[in-house]
Amino acid sequence: MAQVMSIDHNAHVRDYLANERTYLAFVRTSLSLISLGISVNRFSLYLLEKNLISTATATGQTLRSAEQLGIGMVLIGLLVLIWGTVHFALTYRDIEQQTYRPGVGHVWILSGIILVASLAGAALLFVR
Repeated sequence: MAQVMSIDHNAHVRDYLANERTYLAFVRTSLSLISLGISVNRFSLYLLEKNLISTATATGQTLRSAEQLGIGMVLIGLLVLIWGTVHFALTYRDIEQQTYRPGVGHVWILSGIILVASLAGAALLFVR
């Protein structure tokens, strides 16, 4: 009987640890998006301040799009962090209540958001 309890306890611990690893992946992703967004924003401002690029071209385009892209990446990174925290809490509750059922809905939603944001960012920078 003690062996069965030990196996169940170990499986329960593995579930918690897997949930924490998933949360940490959300944190890494959000920090990467935030860092890259800040870098894009700051680099575009640096280029403008050093007059290495023009603020307007013959078509009226400016580098402001890069600034907006950077700000957008930071906001998406913050949303991913919030989403990861909520996902962690809900999964933790489900594991505790032994009602956890794996789902792929959040994977499709997050992938769709990143795809749409990437396409919008590329369009913002390269199409005018």
